[in-house]
Amino acid sequence: MIALLSMLLAADPTTFDANAAGMKHYKAKQYGEAITQFKLAIDLGGKAAEPTTLKDVAQLNRTIALAHFNLACTLALARKAGKVCDHDAYRSAIWEQVRLSIARDPNRLEKALTDPDLANVRDTVAFQSVKGLSPKRESDVKAIVSGVRWWSPGQGVYGSTQELSFAPQGSVTLMMLVFDSEGVPLPKRQTFTGKWTVSGRAVRVTFPKEVPSLKKASFDGTLGADGQLVFTDWSSFTDEPSECDA
Repeated sequence: MIALLSMLLAADPTTFDANAAGMKHYKAKQYGEAITQFKLAIDLGGKAAEPTTLKDVAQLNRTIALAHFNLACTLALARKAGKVCDHDAYRSAIWEQVRLSIARDPNRLEKALTDPDLANVRDTVAFQSVKGLSPKRESDVKAIVSGVRWWSPGQGVYGSTQELSFAPQGSVTLMMLVFDSEGVPLPKRQTFTGKWTVSGRAVRVTFPKEVPSLKKASFDGTLGADGQLVFTDWSSFTDEPSECDA
């Protein structure tokens, strides 16, 4: 079977062949090779001859959709293995592949909700969209804010220095990298716990006492229709940490 697959790929690979080869590498946890094959499958599918029947159109779309979905899952596993920068396994890139998969085959939507390979990237705005929530709807703001992990913009080699997590019950946790007077980061991130409330699009965060480096205890922000959480006199936050920009 393996020899036959190798012959097919060597002679004239199709999107089906490349996807099958990708699955072989995926099962062997050879994520780099799997990613290459799934990308090839997508490319070959886009260049395939125009199908002559509706059945052929549906089959081609399902195969390309599967390759997009397999690529998303493999990127998520590469990310979990700490290979984000090696494979550009960003959270947004993973969900873009899921989006493209669902666009080709809507049946992939249900799989995106439950596939364990995507478990480590479900705390994103994109996953909230898969669940049917939208930052454009004011009624969804609370569920989105509490369903997402939020990061501040990157600061060079330090990446995102602040991270926010909101519990549905009303508590909020801020983890931040703190620098000394000479600009050297302290060895351990500091953690602050407070409360949060939401009214319409407005989000208020309040800590029991002033956060030293921020010199405030209460912050007012807004969840925009673009999925960004922006606080006045503090920072903007997104669901994508800065990881490979340094």
